Amino acid sequence: MSSVPSLAALLDTLQTFPERVSAFVDTFPAQHRRARAAAGGFSLVEHLCHLRDLEREGYALRIRRILAEDMPQLSEIDGATLAEQRGYQAQDAIAALDDWCTARGETVTLLRRALPEHTSRTGIFGGFGALTLGELAGGIAAHDQAHWNELQALASTLP
Repeated sequence: MSSVPSLAALLDTLQTFPERVSAFVDTFPAQHRRARAAAGGFSLVEHLCHLRDLEREGYALRIRRILAEDMPQLSEIDGATLAEQRGYQAQDAIAALDDWCTARGETVTLLRRALPEHTSRTGIFGGFGALTLGELAGGIAAHDQAHWNELQALASTLP
């Protein structure tokens, strides 16, 4: 049996991830939303702002460009630089969460319309090389899982 999820399962995972994060945020003490783990990394509010901005300025833009252009050059996003430049630490966590949830819904809608017909459409993604739309969707899920793991680790460091 293949360990690669079906396209439907992948899209469902992408769609439900914000619900998982929202439930997590509901249990996260408000007074610790700006706390960082001793080992470093993003605070809760920084994670949420990063997810929001990457959704709109990374994923949605890349998907649209792959669908509209032949082999577009897709830019990488430096999350740490954006966090500093945009002052993520001072932003409102719940507003960022709400904006990200809306943006993710739009991304999933876009992917549901485009896939599977355009799964193999390709762009060139920074230093990574050729990337199909299907691989981009899988990469979003992998990025989500990485943030989930980081959020769990962050929560485990709280008093």
